Amino acid sequence: MPNDRAFALLLLLPTLMGGQALAAENPAPTAPGAMTIDADRLEMYLDRKMHAVGDAELRQDDKAVFGDRIEYKELDKEVRVTGNARLEQRGLVLQGPDLRLRLDEREGEMREVVFTYTRPPDSVVEPASPYLPGTRIYDPDSTVARVKGTDKPPMNFARGDAKKLVFDGPQKEKLYDARYTSCEVGNNDWYLKAGELEINHQTQTGTARNAVLEFKGLPIFYTPWVDFPFVSRRKSGFLAPNFGTTSKTGFDFSAPYYWNIAPNMDATITPRYMGKRGTQVGGEFRYLTSHFSGVNSVEYLPDDNQTGQTRYYARLLNNFNLENGWTGGVDIERVSDNRYFSDMTTNITSTSRVNLPQNGRVAYDDNTWNFLALVEQYQTLDGISYPYQRLPQLSLKGEKEWDFLTMNTFVQWTQFDRSSLAPAAQTMASDPNATLLTGVTGSRTVINPSVSIPLVRSYGYITPKIGVNYTSYNLNNPGFTLTKDGTVTNSEFQSDSRTVPIFSLDSGMYFDRDFRVGKNSYTQTLEPRIFYVYIPYTDQSRLPIFDTGLADLSMDTLFTENQFTGQDRINDANQVTMAFTSRLIDSRTGIQRLAATVGQRFYFSNRKVGLPGADTVINNSSDIVAAVTARLRTHWNIDAAWQYNTDIDRTTKANLGTRYNPEPGKTLNLGYRFTRDKLEQIDASAEWPIAPQWYALGRWNYSLRENRPIEGLAGLEYDAGCWQGRTVIQRVSTATDKKPNYALFFQLVLGGSTSIGSNPMSLLKRSISGYTNASLIPEDQ
Repeated sequence: MPNDRAFALLLLLPTLMGGQALAAENPAPTAPGAMTIDADRLEMYLDRKMHAVGDAELRQDDKAVFGDRIEYKELDKEVRVTGNARLEQRGLVLQGPDLRLRLDEREGEMREVVFTYTRPPDSVVEPASPYLPGTRIYDPDSTVARVKGTDKPPMNFARGDAKKLVFDGPQKEKLYDARYTSCEVGNNDWYLKAGELEINHQTQTGTARNAVLEFKGLPIFYTPWVDFPFVSRRKSGFLAPNFGTTSKTGFDFSAPYYWNIAPNMDATITPRYMGKRGTQVGGEFRYLTSHFSGVNSVEYLPDDNQTGQTRYYARLLNNFNLENGWTGGVDIERVSDNRYFSDMTTNITSTSRVNLPQNGRVAYDDNTWNFLALVEQYQTLDGISYPYQRLPQLSLKGEKEWDFLTMNTFVQWTQFDRSSLAPAAQTMASDPNATLLTGVTGSRTVINPSVSIPLVRSYGYITPKIGVNYTSYNLNNPGFTLTKDGTVTNSEFQSDSRTVPIFSLDSGMYFDRDFRVGKNSYTQTLEPRIFYVYIPYTDQSRLPIFDTGLADLSMDTLFTENQFTGQDRINDANQVTMAFTSRLIDSRTGIQRLAATVGQRFYFSNRKVGLPGADTVINNSSDIVAAVTARLRTHWNIDAAWQYNTDIDRTTKANLGTRYNPEPGKTLNLGYRFTRDKLEQIDASAEWPIAPQWYALGRWNYSLRENRPIEGLAGLEYDAGCWQGRTVIQRVSTATDKKPNYALFFQLVLGGSTSIGSNPMSLLKRSISGYTNASLIPEDQ
């Protein structure tokens, strides 16, 4: 029964099967699962066949099929498309010369298929898969990436082709001689090719055979067989290899294997070859339950070609969180030798470490009380600093607030031990730069209750506080004292106790005014603060030093009752601190454009309490401390801190940091740090475009006092849209080895998540403040 006037006619197939047709000019809404067809001509036959000819279109729910001719058989629910076949569904478009598909069984095929995927604008944005198709790359920097100019994850566009696509049931497709890329049409910089690619929607995994990754026409990766997840889901398999080179390891190559043990448990096993040192094996085991979690890592090098030693690193980090406020865990970290970090890594946060913690803890916390039981010791890498072992330390803190009163309680008992470190401490006598070290051991009890009355109003506050610090020592031995000049003498420390009352009065006020500068409105504040402390003198010269030192003077420590850290010394005080802060706040945006603070402490009597061997300082005031922070409309950020000694009329500390960041991808940083007789450094870093799609990266941290560089970095980054490349060279000096280490990083990122080479992203983010990944920079810049 031919119908030559079917143009723009909507035909509801379930209704057709019932013997009725709806008028085209007044169609009814389609039910879920219903099908509509449109074409230049519709031909319907009594054997339940239908032919749509000329610009044919078939739609069902969110699926649409197009072609020159569509044949539909109702009996077996089969669709055949001849000429310019096209299948669309939620951003996926498949095109080929023909299509055969059984709708119910979802079985059929499409030859010479070309496919594209574009994320629909109304789709729910899920995190991009952190895994590389064909391997098992996990790159945390890629999972948080966003496509240029959008707030969506990478992989919003993909395309490819295959000789044949087979629909193999409701949950599977197979592609033969397939190619895949995320580059735009006309750009064939990279392709992932596979002889056979199977997609399983039920397991959300893919299996590729004879897979080759090509870049610029050159094969750079091959695997005969691999399976991978195509969503953010873990799966066992090899990760992409990492490679680079450093001056201390030589050529550095690793091929991690990821083992997805269970949904809450996994492991990574990493063989690593170092040209100068040999083959190392590393492993990481992670687990997470409702009450327990942990990350346990180990690295083992059986025979270092450079030293002939067996070298290792291990860290056991395990935590538990039980009900009713109880938590705890262990953190044990150890290396085989003092030079392990300087020889095996270029990460300055690792190479600068000199003490590795080894502790276990149990804690309880509720709205009033906090209890901590701690056992702790350290592995020392610099041969100089030997912190006391705490075997154990028990601490109890409590805070209770009423309408007008706040009560605080601190109780602590600690057993300090250093007997196993005494021989090493003796060797420090020959080091003229050694710090004071005591060999005394024993226990310390601290009880420190206090009561404060905070009186707060909108225009200011005043808080009187009174407390008492009781400390008792039970020593095992008097120990010895090692002074800075290398002299070792028997100490005169003894078991004793100390009771010190403490009174403080903290007060401040708040003033503000509105004013205009041109067209801009601002609110300026003036915030004076006065802090008074009185602590009577108590002789503490015969009490040992376990964990106490003199706190650095800063804007924060100006307003503390005790200038010492730890509990072994409580300073005597009759002093007042005065400070003034002024802020400039943009009335329209609420942004603080400028903040400046200056403060100084004034002494009404000389201080008598000090550390053993330290000179007594007699003056009537502390250094002047000032700080300025500016966020200017010209994209300049300025942070400065200054400490000035009025007795010698000289600067004792200075820190200056500036950053110019007009837009993402353009960042200039310049810093200067100075501490008299200890440190003077300059630090410059930048990220800046030097040509379209090209960015230069650099950092130079130089010690003016030592006349040597501390860390240097130089690199280039290129963004081609569907791939990025970056190369970075780094020079770093370590805390345990003055000889610098050089490292070379090269990384190729394909499609936003496929990463090959050594990943320098964490290094760039740490080294260049304000660094922006080139793939996140808007295209119009």
